[in-house]
Amino acid sequence: MAGAINNSTGVLDALRYLQSSTKDLGSAEGRLSSGLRVSTAREDVTAYHSASLMKAQSGSLSAVTLSLSRAESISDTAITAGEQISKLLTEMAKTVGAATSGDLSPDQRAAYETQYQQQLAQISNFIRNASFDDSNTLDGSKPLGISFIADSEANASLSLKGRNFLPGGQVITLIPGTNDLMSPTNAMQTKQALEQSIANIGDQLSEMVAENKRIEAQKGFVGRLADALAAGVGRMVDADLAAESALIQALQVKQQLSAQSVGIANSTPQALLSLFR
Repeated sequence: MAGAINNSTGVLDALRYLQSSTKDLGSAEGRLSSGLRVSTAREDVTAYHSASLMKAQSGSLSAVTLSLSRAESISDTAITAGEQISKLLTEMAKTVGAATSGDLSPDQRAAYETQYQQQLAQISNFIRNASFDDSNTLDGSKPLGISFIADSEANASLSLKGRNFLPGGQVITLIPGTNDLMSPTNAMQTKQALEQSIANIGDQLSEMVAENKRIEAQKGFVGRLADALAAGVGRMVDADLAAESALIQALQVKQQLSAQSVGIANSTPQALLSLFR
């Protein structure tokens, strides 16, 4: 029988296994608590670098989504106002049509004129209130329109056209102070201008809806791209929680066995000492 006290390989091996299992257990518990398989460059420099680049791109896409959401809100506001203006013009057609009659009394004609002027003023109110985030595309204040970034590289953009729906312009051709209902002739001229305005509003609404759909489609694409990037980052750095949980249980058993091995190895010198009793 032979034994060594100063250099016990059994103790050293058992201690090495215990340290290894303790270290592995700490790493597994860290991955389980953070949910990350790769949280530092030391763990996997390639995956860490790639994930960092993808996270940066995802951040850029978030800015694009915010830009497109603002564009969508401005567009929605303008379309809603355009729809209300179209309805009001249709109501005005009834007033103007009635005023073309030649057998109205002065009081009746004055009543129609008052109603017409109030409706015309209401159109201007609709237009001036069609603003979102201090941006109004219907009052002529944005002749060049508004552009919004549409990709993460800021190389592509989508635009909302600037329009002027105020009465007296090219869309609503009713001219305040000129078109009125004070005579059958004037009422007929106003009727013609009103019918043209209704047609113009219809054309403009078609263009505005097309703009809105382009923004909606681009926003959906950017959202799907952001989801794909997030999934890619997850595949690179996220931990498999089920696997980590099972590994922790195995490492706990290994740690306990290693601790027992250290105890057994430490008992060897006592066995040697008993030989001299």
